[in-house]
Amino acid sequence: MSEIGDRGKWAEGEVHKKLKLISNQVAEFDFERPPDARAARGALKAQVGDFVWYLPGGHGVVEVKESKHDFRVAKDKLAQLPKLRKRALAGGNIKVIVYHSTLNKWRVAPLFFFDGPIPPSWDLSSLPLIDSIADIVTLEVLCG
Repeated sequence: MSEIGDRGKWAEGEVHKKLKLISNQVAEFDFERPPDARAARGALKAQVGDFVWYLPGGHGVVEVKESKHDFRVAKDKLAQLPKLRKRALAGGNIKVIVYHSTLNKWRVAPLFFFDGPIPPSWDLSSLPLIDSIADIVTLEVLCG
């Protein structure tokens, strides 16, 4: 059983590895991993997302979530939606990547997927399931 501070760390690690690979291959691409406020147990303010990336003429945020459900993600997993929306208004390209541990598959959602009233959980079944993080964390997906 994972500790509270470890939930979702595997999925975040997979995204981190792929971002690092892109950074090593593309000189103009940079990213950072802000400190994890949850792991700091309240010593840090909540961050905008798990990763912030930069390219000439563009920037964005990637938030990674792990769900023990085949197609849902709970609203409490996206408490930073207002901050993500603010970053989008500043021109950021925001993506929420969800790893469904029950299926060993991924989904990627643009921020607008979460517009409207906030439900107890979001039904992601309309988004395609993706087998590999390598198919999600690409410049085309991040920037698109």
